[in-house]
Order: sequence, then C-alpha cells, then structure tokens
Amino acid sequence: MIRKVLQLIVSEGILDKNHLARRVGVQVETLDDIIQLLVDRGLLRVEENGCDVEDSCTSCHSTASCDKSISSSKAFYVTERGRKYAMLNGGGDE
Repeated sequence: MIRKVLQLIVSEGILDKNHLARRVGVQVETLDDIIQLLVDRGLLRVEENGCDVEDSCTSCHSTASCDKSISSSKAFYVTERGRKYAMLNGGGDE
C-alpha cells in the first residue's frame, strides 16, 4: 500500500488527499499515517512553509491545487529514493 501511494503521486500526480485515499482504498486518516511513514523513511520530504521554488510554478504539476498565500501550508515532494521505490516491480511493502 505504501508503494501504491507513491506510485499514484509519481505517475498520476495525485495530490488531493481525498482522491488519493479513495484510489488507495483507505480513510484519509490512514493516508495521513502512510504519508508520515513515507516522510520518516525518506521517501517524501516536506517543506513546512510551502513551495520554495516560485520561479518554476508554470512547470509545477501542483499549480492548480497550490495556494501560495497560505504561509503555514505544507508541500510534499517525492525524493529520488522515493521515485526509485515507487518504480520497483513486484514485492510487497517494507
């Protein structure tokens, strides 16, 4: 299930937690736990004050759902390690 969450974020760019939870088949609260686990494992990283790369907003896949006016927002990014993990074939979650 952990890999499926990463795969959906990487391959389909799903950023809405409600949509992602439905696709994975879990409650939003469970998804929050999975996201925290991904951060703890270094597969996702979090920016506490939102996006720090405003220059590239036009090429960002999050532009439609981004609210730069909320300074306390969190932005999550898949790390290189997370991308590799998401693309592994076969096997179960760690």
